[in-house]
Amino acid sequence: MIYLLKKRLNESEKDGLSKKWKEQGISIYFVDVEKTILIFEGNISPSGLIDPVLIEEIIEINTPYQLANRKFKPEGTTIQVGSVVIGGSNLTIIAGPCAVESKERLFKTAEIVKQMGAHILRGGAYKPRTSPYSFQGLEEEGLKILAQAREEFDLPIITEATSPENADIVAQYADIIQIGTRNMQNFELLKKVGKLGMPVLLKRGMSATIEDWLNAAEYILSFGNFKVILCERGIRTIERLTRNTLDLTAIPLIKDLSHLPVIVDPSHGTGLREKVIPMARAAVACGADGITVEVHHEPDKALSDGPQSLYPDQFRKLMNDLEIISVLTGKEIVKHHVVREQIFIPAQNQTSLSPKVAFLGKSGSFSSQVARKIFPDSSDYINCNSFRQIFEEVVSRNASYGVLPIENTITGSIHGNYELFLDYPDVFIVGERIIRVSQHFAVFPGTTRENIQVLFAHPQGFAQSSRFLESMKNVRIMDVGNTEEAARRISEFGFGGAGITSQEAVEKYHLTVLEEDIEDNIRNFTRFIILSQTFNPSIEDDKVSGVFILKNQPGALFQILKIFADAKINIVKLESRPIPGKPWEYLFYADWEGNIIEDRYKKTVQSLEKHTLFLRILGSYKNIWKK
Repeated sequence: MIYLLKKRLNESEKDGLSKKWKEQGISIYFVDVEKTILIFEGNISPSGLIDPVLIEEIIEINTPYQLANRKFKPEGTTIQVGSVVIGGSNLTIIAGPCAVESKERLFKTAEIVKQMGAHILRGGAYKPRTSPYSFQGLEEEGLKILAQAREEFDLPIITEATSPENADIVAQYADIIQIGTRNMQNFELLKKVGKLGMPVLLKRGMSATIEDWLNAAEYILSFGNFKVILCERGIRTIERLTRNTLDLTAIPLIKDLSHLPVIVDPSHGTGLREKVIPMARAAVACGADGITVEVHHEPDKALSDGPQSLYPDQFRKLMNDLEIISVLTGKEIVKHHVVREQIFIPAQNQTSLSPKVAFLGKSGSFSSQVARKIFPDSSDYINCNSFRQIFEEVVSRNASYGVLPIENTITGSIHGNYELFLDYPDVFIVGERIIRVSQHFAVFPGTTRENIQVLFAHPQGFAQSSRFLESMKNVRIMDVGNTEEAARRISEFGFGGAGITSQEAVEKYHLTVLEEDIEDNIRNFTRFIILSQTFNPSIEDDKVSGVFILKNQPGALFQILKIFADAKINIVKLESRPIPGKPWEYLFYADWEGNIIEDRYKKTVQSLEKHTLFLRILGSYKNIWKK
């Protein structure tokens, strides 16, 4: 049982409580964070043992791990390491060599993993090895090299402490202390890192049960250090074709049992380079909060664990795969610069360089969710009532960026938003994002299907859930401006109000969900584009958007397609739309792979200009769905 107290007790108050409880034969344990947490074994009333005025909450937990139990923190724990947030909706990627071998080698690998999107750099300075004759690590010299890599590449670093004695040294250099599988039950080391108060990655022991693992975490938590990340790295079984057996059942189990974030190490879990990518993909699909993998620029020459270290090209493929899978699971691989780093141009009355971001609706709309995922917490948000207003806010420089939905996998392109580019030629596409859209059927609390009077939804919500809508008989249908507004209107209408809205909006207005995921196809994704007047094309871009008008003659479209084919450039989207005000004349909107910086792509654009009546490049950016 846990008592959450309203304040932090001083030593005198603790001594008084301990004495009173000891007389009852009850052991009491104090954990000091912002307030004191009081833990004891037994199931008795606090009456007479502690002043009820001191108690904020009582939590009854029937497991030996008290603080690690999800009942203690149902919402889940997130851990901040520099600018990286582990847990929540984030998918964190830790990558680097098994061991720090030299400055030159570590820097080469660090540059590779940073460029490909890793968030944290790993590397062992102290290496507990099975054989005493194997490479044992560079020790403190390795820590110094890791610290230099952190400064050079702006990556937090994680490395292992192997004993209470070297934990202090590791803490001087590292951002996260790793506890390896052999030390999961080194209780003195667990106590030590608990006292240090730094983020700790706790690997599961190779023969440990899940309860053993959570009890090991409890040691760290019991010293007031709640910055604990669990890591599944495979267990010993009868199987001998892999180094270990990666226990992916542990991920959903941990998610139910504990509030702590859990990441997976498929490198040690398999010991086989070619098996790392499929097991990493499976781990993310199971709900892991992150992946830690060994990457080396020359694995065949690695001093430690070369056979399980990925080549750079394999790591690139893994990152692309995980970006796609993360969308399906509601996770986000936050890029170091999701929208390419630009100089924010503030409005005249804006004193901060934090970006202002315009999107449709308010907090709870799908557009707001995309904006929060892409832009920093310090951003200011402008709630717009129409898609045209988003463009106007960007053109007036009141907003640095705009977030605009452009197409959906069920309903297709949002054509009106494409056509707004014709009215605002100074606005460019500088990024994109794709989210899975889950439409929920929600009602005012107490309302049942039988007494629904009105159904609110954004037109896209209706269109994506048309089959469900057919089942709603004798109900008045009301269009609203966005997903968040649908939930707000349900709340304002009261009993009898219903609508199609998002989970976030449901929670915001305290509604009841009658049915989840009512869209026509569960694979319901919406692509959003990021708008800006500041357009800095980059050689790193790998997708271009443009619009053009063809000559009205036979073979005109063939000529355009041949230009792309001859240049071996893949067109990923091509769609025609009537030219506004000119019946039976058409614009072509196209997306293709590449950029507008390299000569090969520049020449393609020049050829397009010669064979079109009108051509406008709408922007270039990173392809978020590149396989």
